[in-house]
Order: sequence, then structure tokens, then C-alpha cells
Amino acid sequence: MKIWLPMIRGGSGADIFATRLAAALQRRGVTARISWFPTYFQFAPFLLSSIRPPSGTDIIHALSWSGFAFQRKDIPLVVTEQLDVFDPLYRPYKGVAQNIYHQSFIRTFVKASFRAAHAITAVSHATADSLRNILDSRKIHVIYNSVDTSVFYPHQRHRESNMPMRLLFVGNLTRRKGADLLAPIMKKLGPQFELRFTAGLRDRKLKASEPNMISIGRLIGDQMLLSAYHECDVLLFPSRLEGLPLAPLEAMACGKPVIAARASSLPEIVEHGVSGFLCESEAIDSFVSATQKLAAAPNTLRVTGDAARRRAESVFSEDVIVPQYIALYTKLLNA
Repeated sequence: MKIWLPMIRGGSGADIFATRLAAALQRRGVTARISWFPTYFQFAPFLLSSIRPPSGTDIIHALSWSGFAFQRKDIPLVVTEQLDVFDPLYRPYKGVAQNIYHQSFIRTFVKASFRAAHAITAVSHATADSLRNILDSRKIHVIYNSVDTSVFYPHQRHRESNMPMRLLFVGNLTRRKGADLLAPIMKKLGPQFELRFTAGLRDRKLKASEPNMISIGRLIGDQMLLSAYHECDVLLFPSRLEGLPLAPLEAMACGKPVIAARASSLPEIVEHGVSGFLCESEAIDSFVSATQKLAAAPNTLRVTGDAARRRAESVFSEDVIVPQYIALYTKLLNA
């Protein structure tokens, strides 16, 4: 079986999704090839409609913003949606220009991709439910994003009683991701807590406005991510809207509890009080309280981290998720 993944670079988790899926398919004996196209094609993906698939391609697997451009005669097309940008909950976190771009261009592209697709997948039930506003009654396959639990593995950080609890934020520094909530949370937590935060894939800067906030820049590659997870105690993830984010999956695979917002797909990842804590969006005190609760009870921190690892293995590991894609490809070929 030969899978072609034509991808337009977007500087988001979708790029990582494609890279990891192709590698995971290869490890399972499925030939998978990615073709990367420059970001500017997001404005005119139809210009890629003449690109020839690699010889012998059996399935084309693309993303919703450009999938229609890769529709080819006699080759089944799978389209994946990572995040529904038309969700009304997204509107407060867009600029005027971005909203016009989504409504004028992307809406047309996504609808065309859905019409062209032989199968549509969404990375969470929250995303699928939101998509049905566009798709009407068409069936959507929910296949979660995955994590390689052999690459991201547990490590218990040794912390002396006088050392600050170390939190970690991984993601693009945007309001949708809750980056603006980090400083207020850390201000209330005070010097007994420390937050390390990344620059995200888009290398945006965030001023460390509190003395207990430390920028660790952009993390490139799984090894740098793994080190950051191993060196923290908890992942802090106050994002307001997600498709199905990779950072909580990676942190949980590393045995780290996740403190996240009770928003969009995040309750599908974190079991409240078991593998982490869910806080009401915007509720600074709720994030502070959950963090203090874990800091005050080292045994709870350990037990919650162990539960997080088990959930990553049983629900989100590549061994669980990638066979679902292979089964979908096989079904399309047999049909």
C-alpha cells in the first residue's frame, strides 16, 4: 500500500501530524511519502491541482484546507480536519484580516475538499461535532492524534522540598492557546512555582513579565521536547480552543499530569482528577488551585502522572491510532 501525503506548511501541529503519521505508517510496512509545499499556497491551493502523485500511489491523504487540489481520478482521497476554524468559539481570538481570510477563502476550500473526499476524518469528537455544521449529515470518522509512547516515555523529576514546582507550557504563543493567561497564573502562584514556556512552532515572543517565568525558546525535534517534559513536574495548558493538541499527549506519555481548560477537545484527553485537572476557561484561580493541590501532595502528583501515562498508552498511542488509519485506507481500496 502506498500513501501520498501532500502538505502545505502551516507552522502548526498539522505539520507534526503529517510527519509523524508518515513515519508511523512506514514502521508498519506501509509506504508513505510526504510532499511539502510552501506556505503561500494556502492562499491558492488550486495551483497544485496539476501536481502528479508519486508513481503507484494507492491513497491520497491531505488536509481540509487543500485536499480538493489533490483529488485525482481513480485514487481515493482522505481528508483530515485538525481544527474547525469556523467554530464560533474561535471568533474572539481572530483578527479582522484572519476572519476575512477564513470566511472568504478557507470556507470555500474546506467545502470543496469535503465534496471531493472519499473519507473525512476529524481528530476529536469536539471537532467532528463542530464540522457537522458544514457537512450536514455526512459521516465523519474520528481518529485521534497520536503519540509515540516509545519516544515519549516517563521520567520522575527529583525535586527537593525547597525547590519550586516546575510547570511547562508548550505551544504557539497565541490568545487561543491561552498564552495571555500564563503571567496572571504565575503571579498568583508566586516564587514557589516556576514556569518554563516555549516559543512555539511560529517562534513568537512572549515577555516573561513575572520573575518565575522562563522562556526556553523554540524546541526543535522530539529529543528537545522530551527533555523539556522530563525536566518539568506538570504541563500547564490553559488553551481555549483545540482540535486535539499534541502537547498534552506528549506530556502524559512522559508521565506528567496536565492542568488544562475544560474546553473543546481537552476533556477528551484529560480525565479530571485522574490524569490531570480540568479548569474553567479564563478562571485564573482555578488553575492556581489545581497547581497548588498537586504541589501540596507529592503522592497525588505521582499517582496522577502514572494515570496519565496509562491513558496515553491505552487511548492515544501510535499502536492504537495508526492501525485505524490503515484500516480506513484498506476499506477504501477494497471498495
